[in-house]
Amino acid sequence: MEKRILHRREFLKKAAISGSLVIGGISILGCAEKQPPATPTPEEVEMPSKIIIAWPTEMTTLHPYKVHRNMLAESPVAAILDRFLTQDRDLKYQPGILEEVKWSEDKLSLTMKVRKGVVFHDGTGLTAEDVVFSFERMKDPGNAYSGVWKKMEVIETTGNYEVNVTLSKFDPSFTAWLGFLDAFVVSKEYWEKVGEDEFGKNPVGSGPYKVKSYGKGVLELEAHEDYWMGSPPVKEVVFKEVLDPKSRAAEIESLTSDFTLQIDITDFTRLDNLPSLKGIKAFVTDVAMLFVAPYKEELADERVRLALHYAIDKKSIVDNVLLGFGRPVSTTEAPGYMAYDPNFTFPYDLNKAKALMEEAGYSKDNPLRISVMTTKGFVARDFEVMQAIAGMWREIGVEADIETITLAQFFEFRNTGKLANLALYVWSNATGDPINSIGYSQWPNSPFSAWRGLKAANLPDQTGLMDEATQIITPLFTEKNEEKRIESAKVAARWVVEKGLVIPLYQLAQPLIMRREINYEPWPQGYVLPYYMSY
Repeated sequence: MEKRILHRREFLKKAAISGSLVIGGISILGCAEKQPPATPTPEEVEMPSKIIIAWPTEMTTLHPYKVHRNMLAESPVAAILDRFLTQDRDLKYQPGILEEVKWSEDKLSLTMKVRKGVVFHDGTGLTAEDVVFSFERMKDPGNAYSGVWKKMEVIETTGNYEVNVTLSKFDPSFTAWLGFLDAFVVSKEYWEKVGEDEFGKNPVGSGPYKVKSYGKGVLELEAHEDYWMGSPPVKEVVFKEVLDPKSRAAEIESLTSDFTLQIDITDFTRLDNLPSLKGIKAFVTDVAMLFVAPYKEELADERVRLALHYAIDKKSIVDNVLLGFGRPVSTTEAPGYMAYDPNFTFPYDLNKAKALMEEAGYSKDNPLRISVMTTKGFVARDFEVMQAIAGMWREIGVEADIETITLAQFFEFRNTGKLANLALYVWSNATGDPINSIGYSQWPNSPFSAWRGLKAANLPDQTGLMDEATQIITPLFTEKNEEKRIESAKVAARWVVEKGLVIPLYQLAQPLIMRREINYEPWPQGYVLPYYMSY
């Protein structure tokens, strides 16, 4: 590994960049850090010049809009491209490329002020034209989240650094999406010069790092010294695909890599105790859930769906399978989410589960046979969690065949009506807004719910609940009174669970392992931001 001598790290300046954001119809003042947090280091300290990250997800493309990713999987792209808004560790939105965002009185249009002085990696300046161009590409049909962005009916520049957006209908979560998932700003000039496909292989952005090389599961980045928030402390970063959790543990133990996450948690304590390494347990805004396929005949009976939930001892899973790297949840809403309701609990009740299954005609002697899907190694112990749940189900007369799938396959099967009876998936909602949890995960009109596959494949609704679900969840998207909207979200979150349309399991805690010399405070959003790493 390359080494360099630093004669005293410059204290990184912190300058407040004030701006005005409107979230949920409420205007708030924001303050974004000008620089990453400073950590003074002794003089004459020998330090590596790069950080190699053993990465748990596939990097099939660097295209910012084309594929579905959660916040974790988007981390490599987020190191290269800036989002329109930033977000702090309390999930509050702050100015970013957009210094100011204001709703109109009728809440159908927004005026945006673009930050001046931002420079792309190729030296060209970022202007309102780039923001408008990015919005237009985000809403292009076929892109992963075009269903969210297509409501932008009119997008126009009103000056070199001013943009106006008119929506086809009110969306209370629109401003939150400006700092979420694929909300990245691209260079109009570069995109049009090289074309969309080439951009996905070698993107040019305004983020803290620029692409040095990319291919065969390895992304090499180098510092963007003219980054508007200041030069990154770590000058070179490598994301290296290591998809097997045991292999990631071996990478970090041998110091072949400097940082990793989502290792098998049985390795966490051992690695944390090594003199060269340290571990961090970080709760994130991700919820593991069993998605119920509403088109499967085996799950037509509500008693069966509820029995599957009652039979799961979530505390045992957290304690014995996850070794404390999680906490049970009863709805799609985790602590910290706007619609989290601490007063609602869906209990573990094995006797009730057995009784419901017997009423439905099933027992150990006459078991219900179903299939389930899960990823393996995408998050800590996902496959083992599914194995444990299948074991619990045997006690109530359910035999579950487990199929291992990739993240990409989950999205494909969800969108085409090919999910198994149930599928384990980790849903990310870094915004905390219920639209992006109970809303998009369970609303029949959502492009991200299992209902989409039902409609795409013209499959029957075996639950008979699609119309009622639409009626109950729709106010999350239409109610302009924020207090009423959040209350309706709590009602909806409880209803889908009580009807057995989803089985929430636990909020995740990420196991992070890194060289002991690395300074890094994890982000609850679940992404990994090398810009905030230092030695």
